[in-house]
Amino acid sequence: MKKMLCSLSLLFSIGLVTLTTPLATVAAETIQRTVRGTVMATNTAVDPQTVVLKVMLPNKEGLIVGADVPNDTKIMRGKRAVRLADLTVGEAAEITYLKTPDGLTAQSIHVQ
Repeated sequence: MKKMLCSLSLLFSIGLVTLTTPLATVAAETIQRTVRGTVMATNTAVDPQTVVLKVMLPNKEGLIVGADVPNDTKIMRGKRAVRLADLTVGEAAEITYLKTPDGLTAQSIHVQ
């Protein structure tokens, strides 16, 4: 009886470990994406700064994308480097960001 109970406990523990390992791997996954849209807002008063774009999807639905903008984010207007504060609402922009469990973080922003 004791041997059977130990075997069941061991089997249960192994099953639990194999189930939780893939879940932890999926949660820690980082995805890089690039979207094009229109600048809806920027906030330079918070740390990290933020940017919000409205992106039109192929099915004509709008998607709002908001991302943190750390100090090392490359922000360009044409071939010239600019600051986040230089962006204006309504401007066309392309943003490359990392999607992590903590949210979206901009790597680069290009405005036309």
